[in-house]
Amino acid sequence: MPIITISRGSMSGGTALAECLSQNLGVPCVGREEVAEKAGALIGVSPAVVEEKLMQSPGFWDRITADRRRYVVALQAVLAEHAASGNFVYHGQAGHLLLRGVPAVLRVRLIAPLEMRVRSLMERHGMRRQAALDYIKQVDEDRVRWTRQVYDVDLRDPALYDLVINLERLSLASACAVVSEAASRPEFSVTREVQAALADFALASRVKLALATHVATRGSVFEVTSKEGAVTVTGVVPEPAMLTHVSSRLEEEVEGVVRTVAGVTQVTLDLKQFDAYH
Repeated sequence: MPIITISRGSMSGGTALAECLSQNLGVPCVGREEVAEKAGALIGVSPAVVEEKLMQSPGFWDRITADRRRYVVALQAVLAEHAASGNFVYHGQAGHLLLRGVPAVLRVRLIAPLEMRVRSLMERHGMRRQAALDYIKQVDEDRVRWTRQVYDVDLRDPALYDLVINLERLSLASACAVVSEAASRPEFSVTREVQAALADFALASRVKLALATHVATRGSVFEVTSKEGAVTVTGVVPEPAMLTHVSSRLEEEVEGVVRTVAGVTQVTLDLKQFDAYH
């Protein structure tokens, strides 16, 4: 069964496409709201706070703070657990980036003419035309800016997707049929090898979340990989001389946090140091 992510602009039909695919393929349909709720539960905040972090473009300082990183890592951990099951459709912001590097993910970008989007917003929410135009422009700009600042990519770049579908002439039903056919191709089959890679990704994501939320390690940025329970953590940390008596044992703290995560059988650290004053 496939794993499908749908990226779309506001009012571009992403939810309807996801629901159609879910029914056609017999796989769960997961939206941004559900992921935000589960991510919030993982880090002890309300879904509304997670939604705010998703929808609003971060400022320069926001994008490099541990707080901002914590939300992104929590979202990734939730999606990784869904992916480990081997089949679902996700419609929401940055799903294809949160699952970047995961095999057998069909990445879809859905676009629609501006007039179609404006009309949909006016009919659904009773908005005036100019208000609908302003809303769509603002949301689109925020999503592009958020993605660029967090992932350093342009959300609109077609190279980020396997399929880019324009609803200008293609009906939603036809778009659903096209994506369903693509999802049935061998490139997107969840084989045993893919299932193993998905399990590794899910474990690495749980480890990243543990590191991003633990008081002793949340101030540093770590990359985590996993292979059948063997976890490798890489990152850059301050030199011991610059740290307090508690954080000077950061390597020990990192290993201790990683070993608390269920499924970890071995830990390898590759932590480089930098001088905070040079």
